Amino acid sequence: MSMVRAFSVGAALAMLAPCSIAAAQQPQPTMQRPTMVANPYGALSFLIGEWDTTRADGQVFVVQRFRWGPNQSYVWYATSTVNGGREEIHFEGMFIWNFAHQNADFLVVLEPGSGGQEQGTLHAEADGTIVRDVLATDARGATQTFRQTFRRTGENTAVTSLMRRKADGSWEPNFPGSDNLIMTRRT
Repeated sequence: MSMVRAFSVGAALAMLAPCSIAAAQQPQPTMQRPTMVANPYGALSFLIGEWDTTRADGQVFVVQRFRWGPNQSYVWYATSTVNGGREEIHFEGMFIWNFAHQNADFLVVLEPGSGGQEQGTLHAEADGTIVRDVLATDARGATQTFRQTFRRTGENTAVTSLMRRKADGSWEPNFPGSDNLIMTRRT
């Protein structure tokens, strides 16, 4: 290496050193804790807990679970079907409040391992009914639109409905009797 080149490299490094030292001595910005907001899930909060869901024959065929995330920042939601007295997960995911839209967005994995998912929104109607608007997508990319409602009928009871959108835009029960399913809180 020539003497001139060595001098040039050394001079360049010497000029950068004060900049690096000054930058290192600058006070680092402190991370501010986010402002905590009031719980926006008010109308939805009656669902927190575990619920047996029965058909008209009184047989429990689904268990629905709703649980708060840390600091009530989201709602974890899972549904299991009951087959022969044994629970099998149907879907699991979360509801997260969207302050821009004033509703909750959700995403759940449908039939874990199937590649299916449900996404959509939840909102409360004026009468307190919770509406879950669903776009279900399977592993092939095919979609279908569903709607589930939850209406409180007592301290530990509710009615839910599961409806499917038909090609003409009207709604029909997802299966016979799914337009009037009884939910009873587990104790």
